[in-house]
Amino acid sequence: MKSPLALAAGILLTSAMSASAHHTVTSLFDTTRFVTLQGTLTRVDWRAPHVILRLETRRGDGSLIEWNVETENPQELARAGLSLDSFKVGETFKATVCVAKDGTRWAVTHEIAKPGGVATVSMGGC
Repeated sequence: MKSPLALAAGILLTSAMSASAHHTVTSLFDTTRFVTLQGTLTRVDWRAPHVILRLETRRGDGSLIEWNVETENPQELARAGLSLDSFKVGETFKATVCVAKDGTRWAVTHEIAKPGGVATVSMGGC
């Protein structure tokens, strides 16, 4: 039988490893520069742990590309004045983001443009 102290240490170590693995924004995304994405919102996954927005943008040559834009969780977005009703599929969407270092079309938010201003919803250093 393990001692209560060993059990508590194991729980703390596992929790710390889990939190560390979850919050790797600076290792996965270029947090040294911001990029502005603007396009049509095609999907909203309003769920924890992070809301994911699908954004269709145009390249310089006019061809379409899709981005996955990861934001904070629904509670943090609410604190920033945003709700599910703030994101309408089919409408123009604009966000300042940090893009993935591996070149995939995945980004995390820094700011989201909204009617009446901008909401700062920075993800882990972005």
